[in-house]
Amino acid sequence: MIMGPVQAIETCIKKSFKFSGKASRPEYWWFLPIGVLLPIAALAALQWLYPSLSSLLLGVVFLIALLPLMSVTKRRLTDSGENGVWFETPLVALVLFLAAIWAITGLNEYVSSAFDAGAEGAIGLGVAIIWWLGLAILVPVALHQFLIGFIYGTALFLQMTVPSKSENKSSGPNPNEVSP
Repeated sequence: MIMGPVQAIETCIKKSFKFSGKASRPEYWWFLPIGVLLPIAALAALQWLYPSLSSLLLGVVFLIALLPLMSVTKRRLTDSGENGVWFETPLVALVLFLAAIWAITGLNEYVSSAFDAGAEGAIGLGVAIIWWLGLAILVPVALHQFLIGFIYGTALFLQMTVPSKSENKSSGPNPNEVSP
């Protein structure tokens, strides 16, 4: 029996924390639009309801809302007979990218508040040097993680189209095999 959209969405929400087992292609593909929109909707709702929330808390909410998509992706990889590295690499890249963006935002807020407080002369120069050094490190890290996530994420996306790995269900010897 092929899984329909309602059943796929229900299954994926119920199995949000289950990273073992298998997920069929229909289960994955019916849930994909919801799994992508859920974290975005969660962020938009929090930003609208509580505009003063910290970016760190928003990142945590984003990752929690991403759990159902992550679990169905991991289960789909198992079903297609692939290794978990297809799943883990883009996930780590996403987390590191978000951390770099969070750090850049924090650095910019620090520098802005320092100059608003009247940082001049040697102190102002020190703040400017910290800002330039921080950006020189964080921007390449963010770009690198974005590229890694994009490349591996694209490969992961393509892997989701692979049919389920069928196991040999026959018992006994292969009747087409010639024995000596």
